[in-house]
Amino acid sequence: MINFEKRLQALKDRRQGSREYVIEESMNFYEATAAIRSGIDIRKSEDFEKLKEPSGVKYSIGAMTPVDKNSTKKSINEGNRVADKLITNLNTQGENVTKRIQGSVALDVHIKGHSDIDMLIITTNPVNIELPAVNPSLYYDSDYQRTLKADYQRTLKDIAKDIRNKSEKILPIIYPDSNIDCAGNKSIAISGGGLYIKVDIVPAVWFDSRKYQQSKQEHERGVKIYHKEDHDLLLNYPFTHIKKVHDRDINYSGNLKCVIRLMKNMIADMPDAKKKTTRRLTSYDLAAIGYHMNDDLKLPTCFRLGLVEKTRNHLKFLLDNKNYRESLDVPDGTRKIFDDNGKTEALEILTEDFNDLAISIFKELKPFYSTYDSSVIFNKEIF
Repeated sequence: MINFEKRLQALKDRRQGSREYVIEESMNFYEATAAIRSGIDIRKSEDFEKLKEPSGVKYSIGAMTPVDKNSTKKSINEGNRVADKLITNLNTQGENVTKRIQGSVALDVHIKGHSDIDMLIITTNPVNIELPAVNPSLYYDSDYQRTLKADYQRTLKDIAKDIRNKSEKILPIIYPDSNIDCAGNKSIAISGGGLYIKVDIVPAVWFDSRKYQQSKQEHERGVKIYHKEDHDLLLNYPFTHIKKVHDRDINYSGNLKCVIRLMKNMIADMPDAKKKTTRRLTSYDLAAIGYHMNDDLKLPTCFRLGLVEKTRNHLKFLLDNKNYRESLDVPDGTRKIFDDNGKTEALEILTEDFNDLAISIFKELKPFYSTYDSSVIFNKEIF
């Protein structure tokens, strides 16, 4: 049986910060010390904690629930603040750049109140385009621009490299008390020194796909992220991913994002040995797995607990059907979900844990039943 009380505590700590942290942030030293010693918890009680239900039901519903909107807004504001300050400095050094948010926070499937945020820092001119161009007269690549301007000597890769190098020098100056980690090939991580969260700065260039050239809809526009060690640009479509997942979530009454959060929380609560393997399935992969549940996501919100069983069945189906599993693309269509064997091993562990979750909830709801009956979870109404 799963220790749901322990998981509920871990869930709350992720969502709101530990009891001690919140107290220390809210009081002076002497008041905080006294409050911690007395066992006071000043964190607010969330709706799932107030349910008159067994702990397993509370945990499952809580693990599906979005993080508090104010916490999410605070994370977004912090990411924007860091990016804006960097952009101002890059502009003074001759780099024309803009910003966008990508990742779990942008999609609202993050599971931490103090969630890291990815800030794309994108050069605005020139851009990379998919050929043949829909309207060639609208675009000038960097090679062509060199013929127009004698001092224009940089390719797009060089521009991205310069943005990366300049950012590595600027950030320690504008955030002298923060930890600046430049070891990552795709991003610069900045944390501490008064920052609310860790912010990842991701230098990139625009990639105007033919679809984008025709529609001018940003969700069809790609980005090429700069890889420091390889001095290369890696194509990604983060806004396509966000829109497709978001639209499907709306079609299924918010249930897709619930499933994504539930899977992420399940992995977060695994022992370290398991977690090391299951984290091969990235947040991007988990979103894609949920995305392909299709009509299995069709449940009334009052029967949302049934998503536990629906997800369990879907994961088992993926595990048992190799050809189908290996045919599945991520929502933006850029690659397969299960593109290495390690992800299949991760799927196996995640499937086992969802099996344990379903059985543990069933035993809470029907302690005197000896045989698992999925209808018990499907028919459990939560208000």
